[in-house]
Order: sequence, then structure tokens, then C-alpha cells
Amino acid sequence: MASCSNILVAALAGVLTSAQRLNPSNRQIEEMDTETEDVTETERFLSTETQPKKQQEEEEEGDLVKKLPGLDPSVNVTHHAGRIALHGSDKNFLFYWHFQAARDAEKAPLVIWLNGGPGCSSMQGLFLGNSPFVLVNESTIGRNAHSWHQFANMLFVDQPVGTGMSFTSGNDYRSSEEDISADFYDFLVRFVQRHTEYLSDADDDVKHTRDVYMFGESHAGRWIPKFSEHIMDQNVITNNRIKIRLVGVGIGNGWVHPRIQYEYSDYAHGLGLLSFGQVRSLKASYAECLAALDAGTFYSDSCLGNMNAITDSVKAGNEENNLNFYDVRKYVRTVSAYPSGMKTIATYMNKMEVREAVHGNKDKRFRFSMCSNGVYRGLKQFDGVSTLNAVQSLLERGLRMIFYVGQWDMMCNYYGIEKLLLGLNWKGSKAYQQAGKFTWQVQGRKDPAGFAQQGGNLTYVVVAGAGHMVPMDVPDVAADLLRRFVNGLDFNDKEQSVTNTRLNATDLEDTSCHALVNASSTDVGYSSSFLSGGNSSQVHINITWLLVALVIASVSSILTVCVTLACLRNRRHLQPEHEIISQVSDSEHIDQPRDGEQEESSDKEDISEHEHLNGVSQ
Repeated sequence: MASCSNILVAALAGVLTSAQRLNPSNRQIEEMDTETEDVTETERFLSTETQPKKQQEEEEEGDLVKKLPGLDPSVNVTHHAGRIALHGSDKNFLFYWHFQAARDAEKAPLVIWLNGGPGCSSMQGLFLGNSPFVLVNESTIGRNAHSWHQFANMLFVDQPVGTGMSFTSGNDYRSSEEDISADFYDFLVRFVQRHTEYLSDADDDVKHTRDVYMFGESHAGRWIPKFSEHIMDQNVITNNRIKIRLVGVGIGNGWVHPRIQYEYSDYAHGLGLLSFGQVRSLKASYAECLAALDAGTFYSDSCLGNMNAITDSVKAGNEENNLNFYDVRKYVRTVSAYPSGMKTIATYMNKMEVREAVHGNKDKRFRFSMCSNGVYRGLKQFDGVSTLNAVQSLLERGLRMIFYVGQWDMMCNYYGIEKLLLGLNWKGSKAYQQAGKFTWQVQGRKDPAGFAQQGGNLTYVVVAGAGHMVPMDVPDVAADLLRRFVNGLDFNDKEQSVTNTRLNATDLEDTSCHALVNASSTDVGYSSSFLSGGNSSQVHINITWLLVALVIASVSSILTVCVTLACLRNRRHLQPEHEIISQVSDSEHIDQPRDGEQEESSDKEDISEHEHLNGVSQ
């Protein structure tokens, strides 16, 4: 669900760094047992050759999970699991786990949950906060009191192919996000055909689904906008007999616009980790990342280096005590071990009796892993590509969107998320930008649950007391967030007393003295100066204009003094000489700056302006 670390030595280290950045648990299983993973990645494909006949037999039996090993008998829930062959072939399969809503399941909406990576299993979300299940240990499942199935039917999907319990034959990993979007759409259509309770009357010529929502975290900031666009595009194709009624999406701690989000110094400074001088230094070096993105290089050590520099700088004397950039309240031995519980999930899912119960891959050579190196390798090239255009397009088309972010997550932090949202330009922009800020409260909690801003069809929430994985850190708060969103309820519990001044990207540019630059090809349609982040040439332009302004101000001051003196001389014939001298002396004392005052003021202006110029983050 997120990634980055302090390893930029070898190419493999770079891969693991980026994988970790977008998924806190990414590479955990592989790093603990890389030799085993290399073997099982190969066996994963060999084991699929015997799957087609078994798949057909199991589809005829249905996907109802009748008895799940280790499940507490007091947990009463109807759930289904299985895999669906994509595009009618026997080559690629996606695994899912479906939970009926606790109340009014026949009317409740369908909420799809996706973890990130790319290549990390949605079993993370299932066992760490969202589903009815809590994995107590490797053999026991308890009840989650804050399960999202209280408000909706839940569907957890392992995707792309090769992720978690999903598998592919012939090493057919995806290297195109268009292919992944097409796979997901095909899966979703086949799922509702299998579960026809989600479709309108079968007699209708064109069937529509019930209301569908998509939620996810971290790299789902790429999945969800791309998948949503594909679904909505397919809905307008006349020969499609099934229309997916996608009405809203939620992106938690999302990786959306790397041009802004690769730069972490402002957030780190807000935590007291860096000084202003260190921030300036990091922003200067960040120009290399911007240059790489402008050149179309979307996976670059220069972009990963910003986070690495910060974590290396604040590391304690002990090399095994590292800042957890997914939850900066904690130092950990290794960030790849976050969150705890990943090994427990993998152990449980690899039990043969569990695989049989959930209609998974029963080949003994197949091995479930929390995150797939193969999937990541095929998609890391898109790490620096923005999905902000897709977000803007979806908002313009009327899709309801909520962005929520844990306040203690540095990796996909609130500073970057709020900033990128101000760069959006759609019909609801004005309403969102001028909306007031509200303190959000959840029943049973004395402290605020978070802080929200809503306008048009966009909601932005900072979740208090949470890091990168909001449902895991504050499950009751996450459940309330879902409840409000799917029921169309606002987060307006208590309006904050500080007045909100309407800001957009251009306003931020003006107040920060940022230079206007052209947007990259991935940023077309947004405020180019704001989203592009600026570069050294624009800094020089701004300095030139600053010097011109200072010269003009100096000349004006000199002229003012000269005119004043001339006027005083003209009055000398009207007053005694000693009085004239006294007036001239007093006037000069008032109008002239003290020794060094003007020079000091100029120096401060230079420092302030340079700080602003280097503050262009992405």
C-alpha cells in the first residue's frame, strides 16, 4: 500500500524502495525469504496448467464459503470466495472474497476494496480493519466490531493477475495500465453475472447494477481513477448489456500526483524534523526529480532521493532504529516490517485447508505472498505518472469522490494531497475551494476524528490519529467515514472558527511568488505553474524581477529625499536661520534610514523571496 526506504545503492534496492513507498508491507514476505519467493514465483505459473477443469467444476458448485478454518463460531456472516477467469480464457484468474451486508443485503450497495503496491494483496485490507474478520493469530479468526459490512456488501479483489491469490500462467504479468483496467472491468462484469442479485430485472434488455463504490489506499490512487474512467467509458458503449452504476470512490493516502508528492520536505519541516535551511537545500536538489519527470522518466533515483535524504538525516545512532515514514510517531527496525501481521496473513492463506475453503489455487506448489515482485517489476515504470487528469475528468462527470489521509503518514501525506486537490479545475472547483473547514466527530470518541472540507462532489478529510493505513489505525473512524459517504451524509459536525479564504492553484502561486511554467504532458488541463513545481530558470527570472523592483524602490526613495530637501530650502527665507537648520536636520533624521537599515531590509527580502522560490515542491 505504499513504499520507499533508504536503499538507493543497487538496482534491486531501488526496486524494493519504490515498492515499499507505495505499499508498507510490500516486499515483506520476499525480503524475509527471497529464495523461497523466487521458486514460488515460477511454480505459480506451472501450477495453473491443471486449473481449467477444476475451475469449471467449482463454478458449478458455487462460491459460498461453507466452513472457514479457525473462524470463531460467534461470527455470523454470509461470505463467498473464488476466482474468475478473465476474458473467457484459462490463462489468467483474479481472486475475490465477498461479504454480504449485515443488514438489507439485497438493497445495500456494493463496496469494492483494493490494496496497492502495485502487486499487494487486498487480504491486507480484509484482515486489517475493513472486513468482518480479524486474524488473531495464524489459526484463529475473530470478529471485527467495526466492519464495513455493517453498511454495505463488501468485495475484496486481488489484482492485477499474479497478486496474492490471483494467478497467471506463462508469466503473463501486465505492463500496461490499460490492460489492467480492461482486466478489472471484465472481472467486475463476470462477478455480477455470477452474483445476479446485483443486477436489475433479468428481463431488461440492458441490465444495471446496484450502486457500486470503489475504495482503496496508496497505489489505489492510480487504480481507482483509471478503473473508474474505464468503467464509465464502457457504460456509454451501446452494445454492452451490463452497465456498472459507479456512484462514488474513496482514495485513502493515495499516490495520485507524484510531481507534488515526491517532495516531502515541507511535511517533514512541519513535524520539526528539518530546519528551514535544510528544506531549502532539499528543494534545490529536487530540481533533478522535476527534470526527470519533464523528460518522461517516471522511475528515477532522483525522485526517490528526497524521502531517503530525510530518513537518513533523522536516523538514530543505532542503524536498526529507523523513522517509520508510514507512521512518523514510531521508529522501527525496518520499515519493510510495517505493518505487523503480514507474515501471519501469509501463513494463514497458505494453509491448504484455507485455500480449499475459499476456492483458491489448490496446487501444492502454489504459494500465496502478500506482495508480488513480478507484478511490481511490470508496473514500476508508471511510478511517476500522474492520475490527476483522470481525477479531474471523473469529478467533471459527476462522480462523488472522497480523499482521506492519515495525519501521521509522511509517504502520501496531507500536505501533498491538499495541494494537488487545489490544482483541480472542474465545475465544482469554486464550491470546494471556498468551503469552510469542519471538525469531524465520531460517537464514542472525545477527541476529534478528523478535519473535513467539502464542496461540489469532492470531500477531503484529514484523519486524526492515523498513519498510512487508516482502517487499521482507527477502525471505528474508518467505518464512520464509509457510513457517511455511502449514505450521502456530510462531515459537518462542528464548523471551525477560523475563516477559510478561497484559494486555488493560481492564488498559491501569487502568494508564494512561484514562477509560472509549462505543465508536463501528464499535467495538461491543470494550473501549470502550480502542478509543474517550477525549475531553476524560473527562479532566475524571479530574481531578476526582484532586483528590478529593488532598484526602482531605491531610486524612488532618493528622489523623495531630494524633493523634500528642495522644499525646505525654498522656505528658508521665511524663517530665522537657526529654525531652518533645525527643520532640515529633523527632516533628514526622519526621512533617511538608519545606517544599514535599507541594506538589512533588502537582505531580508532576498532571503524571503529565495525561500518562496525554492518552495515550489513539484
